[in-house]
Amino acid sequence: MRHNYFIFIILAVFWLGCTPKNYLADITSRNYRMEKGAYTHDAEVAGMIVPYKEELDKIMLEIIGQNEVELTKGKPNSPLTNWFADALYEEMNATKGYKIDFAIQNYGGVRINALAAGPVTVGSIYELMPFDNTMYVMTLKGYQVQSLLDKVVESNGWPISKSVQCISEYGKAARIKIHGKLLEPEAEYVVAIPDYVANGGDNMHFLKDSPKIETGMLVRDILIQYVKRQTAEGKVLKSDPTPRIIPSGSE
Repeated sequence: MRHNYFIFIILAVFWLGCTPKNYLADITSRNYRMEKGAYTHDAEVAGMIVPYKEELDKIMLEIIGQNEVELTKGKPNSPLTNWFADALYEEMNATKGYKIDFAIQNYGGVRINALAAGPVTVGSIYELMPFDNTMYVMTLKGYQVQSLLDKVVESNGWPISKSVQCISEYGKAARIKIHGKLLEPEAEYVVAIPDYVANGGDNMHFLKDSPKIETGMLVRDILIQYVKRQTAEGKVLKSDPTPRIIPSGSE
C-alpha cells in the first residue's frame, strides 16, 4: 500500500510538470470614443426629466448681477480671488452682524479660472463654488493668524480680503497688517473662514481644535446674496486691485 502511494505521488508530479502553461506575452489596448449619436434617445426617460430640468433652469439661469469685466484667477493676487474674498468679507459684515477683521478662502475652492464679463447668473456662482462648504467664524490670536498666513504664502497665495496685507519673504508672511495696523501676536482677530479650512483642511491642522462658530450659511449662498445686494444698489461687480500678498522687494 505504501509502495503504491509513492508511485501515485511521482506520477502526479510528473503530470504537473508536463502540463502546458500559458504566459501573458503582450497586451494590446484600443480606445473607443462614445459619440452622442452612438446611443439611443429614451423618450420616456427624457419626458420624465423635462419638468425637473425646466424648474432647475429657472433657478440656475436667473440673472442676479452684471460683471463689468472678466475676472481671472491667479496667484498670489488676481481679480477673481480678490473679488471672492472681498465679497465674503463685505457680506458677512453686512448681513450677519459679525465684526469680521478679514475673510479667507482656500485657492482650490475657487473652481473656475474666470468669471466672464456680462450677466452673472445663479448658475455662474454654482460653477464658481460648487461645494456645500459652510462659513465658520473664528477668533484667532495674532500668532495663529501668522501661522495661517505663513501657510497661505507657502502656497503662493489664496483669496484674502483687502483688509489684510503682507510681504512674501523667504516663503513666509512678513510685516502683516490688518486694517493698516501691524499684527500683534496676542491680539484677537475675527476671521470668516470656510469649514474645510477651519477643520484642518489644506494643511491648516493647527486650526482643527480651535473654537469655531458655525454660521449655517453656505459660502456659495453668501456670494449669491452679495451679488444680489450689489445689483439692488445699482452696482456692477468690480474687483478691488489692492494687492494682499506682496512679493519681497516689490513693495
